[in-house]
Amino acid sequence: MSSYIPDDKIAEIKESCNIVQLIAEYVPLKKAGTNYRGACPFHSEKEPSFIVSEGKQIFHCFGCGIGGNVFTFLMKFEHLSFPEAAKKLAQKCGITLPQKEISPTQKNLMGEKEKLFKINEFATEYYSNLLNQTPEGEKARSYLKKRGISEETILDHKLGFATNRWDGLLKSFKKRGVPLKLAQKLGLIKPGKRNEYYDCFRNRIIFPIISYNHRIIGFGGRTISESEDSAKYINSSDSLIYRKSNSLYGLNAALSFIRREESAILVEGYFDLLSLHQYGIKNAVAPLGTALTDGQIKLLKRFTRNMAIAFDTDDSGIKATIRSLPLFLENGISPEVVLLPSGIDPDSYIHKEKKEGFKKKLDHAVPLMEFAINKMIDQFDTSTINNKLAIIRGISPLLSKLSDTTERNLYIQRLSQQINVGENVIRSEIHLEKQEKTETKEHFINAPDQHSAEELIVQLMILYPEVISQVKHAQVVDDFKEPQLKRLMCFITELFDQNQSIEPDNLINQLEEEDLKNLITRLVIKGESIVDIPKTLKNSIQKLKTMSIRREIQLLNIKIKEAQQERDENAMKRFLVHKQKLLERRKKYTSDQFSIQLQ
Repeated sequence: MSSYIPDDKIAEIKESCNIVQLIAEYVPLKKAGTNYRGACPFHSEKEPSFIVSEGKQIFHCFGCGIGGNVFTFLMKFEHLSFPEAAKKLAQKCGITLPQKEISPTQKNLMGEKEKLFKINEFATEYYSNLLNQTPEGEKARSYLKKRGISEETILDHKLGFATNRWDGLLKSFKKRGVPLKLAQKLGLIKPGKRNEYYDCFRNRIIFPIISYNHRIIGFGGRTISESEDSAKYINSSDSLIYRKSNSLYGLNAALSFIRREESAILVEGYFDLLSLHQYGIKNAVAPLGTALTDGQIKLLKRFTRNMAIAFDTDDSGIKATIRSLPLFLENGISPEVVLLPSGIDPDSYIHKEKKEGFKKKLDHAVPLMEFAINKMIDQFDTSTINNKLAIIRGISPLLSKLSDTTERNLYIQRLSQQINVGENVIRSEIHLEKQEKTETKEHFINAPDQHSAEELIVQLMILYPEVISQVKHAQVVDDFKEPQLKRLMCFITELFDQNQSIEPDNLINQLEEEDLKNLITRLVIKGESIVDIPKTLKNSIQKLKTMSIRREIQLLNIKIKEAQQERDENAMKRFLVHKQKLLERRKKYTSDQFSIQLQ
């Protein structure tokens, strides 16, 4: 990001731009103690939980968890890249931005990307003009009207039409001087037998695929002649600016509504999405003609963790819905399923039942895990052992992916009751017995004391960098159990060792992970109430150390018991000596003489 804009200019922008003044242009703010408070612009809320710290030049919403600095606010609110946000802020502050020299390879790559975007923009204009302004587009307009798509929806989503000519777009490209090799890379034209190019999209409705930051990255095409042998749908090939597996149709139009609703609806097809948007269900997105991918879920997860699936309810749609479950679970998401009538897709349903009818179905959506279990059970006669075994082995890989232990236990209980099999049988199949023993041994890993101690240490490191030396000296990194806090602690320590700034906005600018940026702003604003720094640091280190030692002692007790049962006296003596050392270490940290001296 800042590799293209000098670091001193980034620093100048930060110093010149007041975050309260910037955000106040978008969100009404009121003074609240040393901070400012307002309604979050990234999700709907009744009680304002959006806090802006003028002293730290950061913001954080305690409702949806989003946080950042002046750059990230503008990036999120206006869907800008970092360089775009930096340029806009520089312009506001009257700062000139000389660009750093970049390598010829980088320059060529950036130049080629911009050319590809421009070619896509030109193709969009060409297809749109054919649909909306020419006699040739009449059959496409009639087709869309028959499908219930309004003129407003056509314009909002930049729909177009490709005629049946083999060289319509090609001739336009030549006339405009478009580099044909680049147009080929985008999958808009292909070389024929005599190396002469021809159009890829012919006699099709064209659906421009637009990224969440409003760049046209590719196209989808739907034939309007059902009798043709060609595929019903085709998509642009992957290119320098487009990866089908990492893109979602309609995300650009849906993003603000996803944030407002704090949820997203996944539908299968272009027309499903267009119809839902047209009837006011605007937080819908769609995969691009293929099965839902991990990359698409990760993209959507950046904006919400609440997702509902409204795929077609025919056999292929149901199978696609169930196949997507492992991908969601691996991303820590438990989605819901919108139960439409059998054989009905969202497109036809909403045209018939309108927004109110679809909303009712959405309100009664069921967890996808529950849906998958019920569908699996429906396939078998549960009176036979073989069928029960098939059900357990079909469901167990999904249950094992659930990160929430309580949720997993409830589904095991439900499945046990439905097929009349003991819970222990299901647990043994998915190897949960061993996993739950581990959880029992370390049940306090995520206890509030452990978590709060880790939070306090990281808060102190950010707010009072003078404590970092003492944290390093205490060697608590291995005692951290929360992955994000541990990652952030290590990152701060690395910057400190490199004599770099630990200021919150500098940390935010240097991190790529959105979750860590949000964590920083939350910790900083929460940490402003810390009064006694040495005491807080001392107590937090004591907690982590004593808990860590306690875990080791518990594990040793298990080993000692096993050694006793096996009458292994050498092992038992070795374990007892180790336990005594641990008890002495614990005494050191629980003693009143343990202290922290800040330099």
